[in-house]
Parts: sequence; structure tokens; C-alpha cells
Amino acid sequence: MDTFSGNHFNLNLDLISFVLILHIEASIRYKIKEYIISVHQVYGCTITKRKAFLGRKRAFEIAYGNWDKSFAALPRYMAALQHFDPETVVEWKLERSPAIPEYIFRYVFWAFKLAIDSFVHCRPVISIDGTHVYRKYDIKLLIMLL
Repeated sequence: MDTFSGNHFNLNLDLISFVLILHIEASIRYKIKEYIISVHQVYGCTITKRKAFLGRKRAFEIAYGNWDKSFAALPRYMAALQHFDPETVVEWKLERSPAIPEYIFRYVFWAFKLAIDSFVHCRPVISIDGTHVYRKYDIKLLIMLL
């Protein structure tokens, strides 16, 4: 390990992700610099920011799955919500583009019936928000929400 350099061909993303997966499972808020330090402590070499980023991405996919699989499981999850609570409201926002033959997913909204019914018991709130407008208009803009 004494002659192990940062560009060694055996230090691939699998080895880097093996080190980083422990940190990602503990907290996903680590920075790239901290990943570089972690790999240096384990293997005794400094990796590039690009390798740290790609290793982090691979470790994240190992720990939590990739985006495509998560997105593919979303319709099943929403169907299960409605199956076990038929009054659950689920609305999908899909857009059709003339250039693309498939739909584009924008968002999914869901609300449980119990949560919807409990809004009746909420008290009305008046919220006033102020912001300063500078440069051409030197005013203070107040917005009131009911």
C-alpha cells in the first residue's frame, strides 16, 4: 500500500463506494472533501473530486437503490396506499410533449382522508410577510395571507 497512487487502476468506484457506503448510511450530508479524506484514511491515497463524486453516487445507489427503480416502484406504492385506505386522494401530473412519444412525469400528490378531514379543526391564521425592495423602487412590500 505504500506505493498506492491516486490514479491506481485497482482503486475503482467499487472500492471507493465500499468505504463511502458506511458514511452515507450514517448521514447523507457528507461533503466531497470528507469523502476524499475517508478514502485517504482507509487506502492511504488521495482521489480526485470526480472519483469521490462517482463513488458517492455508486454508494448511494447500493444503499438506497437507483432513481429508475424507485420511480418504477412509485405506482405500486400509490396503489397500495389506495388499497389499504380507499379514501386516500392520489393525483398524478403527467405532461405530453409533441417531440417525445412518452409522458413526462411532473409530480404526484397524495393525501390521506384522515388528514383532509382534520383540516376542519384548524384555526384560520393571518400571516403577514414583509420584504424590502431596493434599487429602482425603494419600498417595503407587505403580503397578507389568510
